Amino acid sequence: MDKAEQLMSTFADIDYVFDNRMPSGQKGLYIDNSIYLNPRQLSCELTSTVAEEIAHHYTSVGDITNYKLIDSSKQERKARLVAAEMTLSPAALISAYENGARSKWEVADELGITDKALDEGIQLYKEKYGEEIQYKNYIMRFGNGDSLKIIKKKD
Repeated sequence: MDKAEQLMSTFADIDYVFDNRMPSGQKGLYIDNSIYLNPRQLSCELTSTVAEEIAHHYTSVGDITNYKLIDSSKQERKARLVAAEMTLSPAALISAYENGARSKWEVADELGITDKALDEGIQLYKEKYGEEIQYKNYIMRFGNGDSLKIIKKKD
């Protein structure tokens, strides 16, 4: 079971519809307890899409498709942060590190997400938590741009 399927099974109260009629530029859409997904996505893109649309299910109210409206932009940002926390949790980052992932591409691959989703998630974490997070016996440092360094504390 891939990461997108794991998310869908975890949030089984939502209906998931793969719709071939979706425009190529639109990866997903949440409407009334249903998530419509463009089936023409890579597995890693689908994971990010599913996570973000699940986040919209729990955090968004009304039609937020007009990003020029401040409230819509705020709701979109909140959904992206929640999606990042679903796919890019500190525990998941440490697991990727423990499995040998060191470069950003290896980490993204290990998490089943795109490089872009990893970059955005790191940036959101940096904005929310600052330059550093301590989690269990690890330190995660967010540097310039999209850089991430994971350090295991000495026992």
